[in-house]
Amino acid sequence: MLEQISAITGVSARYWQSFETVSPGGHAFSGYLCRQESKRFGMLAITQLDGQERLEFVYAMPKIHYPYAKETDTGGEEILRVEIPVPPDTVDARFTHKLDGTAIIFYPLTAPDGQVLEVVPRTRLQPVVSPSRWGNWNTLIAEAMPDRSAVERAVTEERVVLIFELWGYRNAHLVTYDTPLAMTLHTAVHNGQVVSYQRLAEIAGKYGLDLVDSVAVLSPDSPGLALAYQQLQAEMESRNQAVDEGVFAEEGAILMLSTAESATLWKCKPPSVEEIHWAAGVGLGKTHVVQALHKMLENGYDFGAGAVADLHTMLESDFEPTQIEYASPLVLEIYNEFVDELNRQARLRQLVEASGLGVTDLPNLMRSLAAHYSKNQMGWVYATVKRLYGL
Repeated sequence: MLEQISAITGVSARYWQSFETVSPGGHAFSGYLCRQESKRFGMLAITQLDGQERLEFVYAMPKIHYPYAKETDTGGEEILRVEIPVPPDTVDARFTHKLDGTAIIFYPLTAPDGQVLEVVPRTRLQPVVSPSRWGNWNTLIAEAMPDRSAVERAVTEERVVLIFELWGYRNAHLVTYDTPLAMTLHTAVHNGQVVSYQRLAEIAGKYGLDLVDSVAVLSPDSPGLALAYQQLQAEMESRNQAVDEGVFAEEGAILMLSTAESATLWKCKPPSVEEIHWAAGVGLGKTHVVQALHKMLENGYDFGAGAVADLHTMLESDFEPTQIEYASPLVLEIYNEFVDELNRQARLRQLVEASGLGVTDLPNLMRSLAAHYSKNQMGWVYATVKRLYGL
């Protein structure tokens, strides 16, 4: 079956990871998940559902690239320039706000006759979101979106995959937010194609879904878009520089070029968080390592049984092995700090649950927890309880 999947998709077998899972509704299914960083990134090839063999492809959130072209200057140095190809039938060009959180993908699990059995939430590299001692994505999704019936109707009736960003200080990444937790629609995929902004907005309006903000709407002109791209980078960088060191106000934007039906996406980030590290001429730093660790957490990595070598593997998608090796002491230090913090949070969750007290009864809960922590640890306990439980 894997050979057939590779032949149909053009993706080598080495990029397909097998999985076997059960949906929240109790449907057992298995197959392969695509890890190639392309438009098929995160795609599911479902080969068995409820004991019956099948072959169905379910797209996820495609990998978005930067619009950079390499060229050589008069001195022989390799440089990058922004080059944005605009399809001739483009009817809409806009930048949308890139929220800094976790992509939550809602997709239809279908019967052989096409009937939608269930709408399933997932992250990019997990076929189903599942709880672990490091956190419970199902709980966060339920709190950010207590009623997902509108999403389920949209996926079922429009036959689309909907991608939301789960963002806020309770799902902290690089950007500091005042909002505890929210879910915002930013992409829809139909038959393997990202749908146009117009279609995305229609779906959001029809089903009452919170749609990502547009930063700017522009003419679909290649030189003009390249200039606007660089100006937006500078504006976002200025806002990042205006806040405290190590704090980020902007994670980036997405350039969306839409035809009547589909869209092409390009990534735009300020230099301080830009992922094309070789373009910016910078080395591997703490920000890059933390980003990689968050991606591992979102994709269900088991830090209890893991090792720093797996973080090295994750970093290899953005850095040369020599860069990673040079920064290996820093990588190890940040990895250990990250895992230690996850363990501390997991223990705190266990103590909160064992207390039998509701998190809204904060004074009594703190008195109960004080039996397990020293006085100088209670500041961390208080702040972490408020962040984890959205108080």
